[in-house]
Amino acid sequence: MSSNAIACSFAPGFILFSVDPNNFESKMENDKIALLPMPEVQIDNITRGSAAPGASCDDAGILELTISWPEDSTYKLNDIGFYFQISSGSDPNYIFPLEPIVGTIKKNQSKFTFIWLDGDPKNQKEINLNLNIFAVNKGLQVGQPTVVKIKANKG
Repeated sequence: MSSNAIACSFAPGFILFSVDPNNFESKMENDKIALLPMPEVQIDNITRGSAAPGASCDDAGILELTISWPEDSTYKLNDIGFYFQISSGSDPNYIFPLEPIVGTIKKNQSKFTFIWLDGDPKNQKEINLNLNIFAVNKGLQVGQPTVVKIKANKG
């Protein structure tokens, strides 16, 4: 007996950032501890689910964004992670992890893909939130946030 199976699997477009405050040495700039700059953020794509959960990958919501990092920063992009924290609105789908993360790095840009079970549009909630995105180094020093508006109607 044989049957056809439909499977859908996505890997998140990020990994957890490892902090190590005990083995971290601050970078210096003009005899002062170097500060982490604000990241520049661009929303590349928001796709809402279009089908009931379980039938296909069409039930997935996807948010893609790119962070650009200043080339003249004392900290290089591969030395830092990013926190994604909601400052207003709600995240009914738990899109963003609570820990700092690292995206796919290419030159001075880091790309992130967030995936969640979004389901059929009739069961979705509108996404309307302000997201603080800020850099963190291995010593747990954080920079000033960039605030990004994330808004998406039901699929």
